[in-house]
Amino acid sequence: MSDVPPPSVEPESLSSALLAPQRRLILTGAAGGVIFLALVCVALVIVLATRKSTPGGVGPSSLTPAQGTSIPGSIVIGLGGSVPLSQTMPSALELKDQKFDVIPVEVTKGAWPYQRGTPNKAVWVFGTLINYVVGLEANSNNTTLLQSLTEADSIKLTTPGGKTLSFRYSGRQWVTVDKTDVFRQLRPGLTLVLLGEKGDQRLVVSASYVAESEPTPIGITTAKTGTPVEVSGARVTTLGGRLVKNVEGLPAGSAYYLVDFSVTASGSDVLDASLFQMELLDAAGKRYTLSIPASQASSYGPPGGQLLPETTLTATAGFIVPEALPGVNVFWIFSPTPDGPPARFQLSIAAPTPTPEPRAFVTVQVIQARYSNDATEIVINGGIGNTAKEPVTVSLSDINLQAGVTLVPVTSTEPELPWTLQPGQNLAFTVHFARPPAGTAILRMMQSSFELGGLQ
Repeated sequence: MSDVPPPSVEPESLSSALLAPQRRLILTGAAGGVIFLALVCVALVIVLATRKSTPGGVGPSSLTPAQGTSIPGSIVIGLGGSVPLSQTMPSALELKDQKFDVIPVEVTKGAWPYQRGTPNKAVWVFGTLINYVVGLEANSNNTTLLQSLTEADSIKLTTPGGKTLSFRYSGRQWVTVDKTDVFRQLRPGLTLVLLGEKGDQRLVVSASYVAESEPTPIGITTAKTGTPVEVSGARVTTLGGRLVKNVEGLPAGSAYYLVDFSVTASGSDVLDASLFQMELLDAAGKRYTLSIPASQASSYGPPGGQLLPETTLTATAGFIVPEALPGVNVFWIFSPTPDGPPARFQLSIAAPTPTPEPRAFVTVQVIQARYSNDATEIVINGGIGNTAKEPVTVSLSDINLQAGVTLVPVTSTEPELPWTLQPGQNLAFTVHFARPPAGTAILRMMQSSFELGGLQ
């Protein structure tokens, strides 16, 4: 998408993807989803094309109104024509204690109109009513503001009808100019973008929708810890929940509630773990949305990647909650898809932290990933150690390499599987896989995951 400033300023490409620079081998992780009371029936997907030259036909009449110019009550002039307003569109944005008037603009052919020198104005991309996409001018004040946001800060959108939508900061990234993933209308939330920055990257801030008060689901069977539940082609089991207090960086009185769980793809379809919908419900009926930083506080981390049929993922769903949660139980609600029926689990607030299985104490380090001499295989060299107090056996089912939906077979290992690791034992290993397709592949060994990028 191109940023379109006034004619006297050169237009620049707008970044539209959440993508970290590729490395040869990096640890992976992903994010989870939330349940949202949608304000519209159909999510409009915006095609944001990358353009580095001035779009044809852009003139003063096609830009957003200048600072101090009133906006008509029924339309606002945007690129390509007029935009009809409605009571569900945002009219004001509040970040911390700073407020912005929100101007709707129409995006056509990948060009996003905006104006420089309007410090208290923001531009909203017309049609983004699930994941609200809002741009701010890349001046020093706005840059500092977006870079300083934390989960403790208030983020709100107000509609012309007076309804206030609350959001919680979930992360920031410097993104490249050739992707559109961050703007997709898959999940309820808010995406803030700095417009007019130089270079090939832009700062993007993501926030998840916070449902302050929603009705408790009716007709959902509540399961206990350790009880598997089948829901929409997935078999989900909670391993335990715990309240973690005195977390550095959280405001006084706040804590993490962490839910460890496992999901097995029990049907014939591949599950996308990035689309999992998860939330926490306390005894007073208040709901809490998934927090990626909280989920990363556990050894498992947030769910991510694809699950092939009969493969299992172990992960953590973390939530920011009050230290003094009401009652003695909370309820964790899970669905493998945004529109699927949920499963509900009852977890204790005061229960002690469950003792992890010995396999959870196995650590894996990958030292090298390379092609074989004849280029027919991928060869992984590394080490594995057992820090548990009892022996742990590693079998072929504990090792897999997945490229997209393709499960790449193991051709051989050194030493041969299975490996039985005594307490405190470390073992150097070499694993040979068939050559995977070009692109990126995910290596999983026991509880650890690694990304192999740049495959040819």
